[in-house]
Amino acid sequence: MKSIRALLWDVDGTLLDFLASERAGIRKTFEVFGLGPCTDAMLAVYDPINAKHWEKLERGECTKRETMVNRFIEFFAQYGIETDAEAFNDEYQRRLPDTILFHPHGWEVLTALSHVYRQYCITNGNLPVQRRKLKESGMDQWTVPRGTDTKKSTQS
Repeated sequence: MKSIRALLWDVDGTLLDFLASERAGIRKTFEVFGLGPCTDAMLAVYDPINAKHWEKLERGECTKRETMVNRFIEFFAQYGIETDAEAFNDEYQRRLPDTILFHPHGWEVLTALSHVYRQYCITNGNLPVQRRKLKESGMDQWTVPRGTDTKKSTQS
């Protein structure tokens, strides 16, 4: 039996609390667009809309970009909000890495395992957003996202 030499991490929802980042990002984007507050009740409406659009992507019914924009079109329609959903999504993507919260013990697990294994990130998120999350969280010292220089040492 071969020994494990590398670990693959899905950062969002595994190590980092993506829901906290998502909520903070949406709320900040509402502020930037002058749409007033985005309440917990509104976010509860957004969640199933968002999930539905990601499921459509998984079934191959739309592109990733369509998923990201159409979820906001449908969400805004629920509240009669008239704004550019594409521009809103772009700003939201910029705001996502502003809030970085580890799940309990996430940082400690990464630190402990960094002395033993190479660690890599896998993601279905936007690469620029994910790179910034890695940098802002400090995980870039151990992880190598696809499209970066893989010659960088990933062990402490």
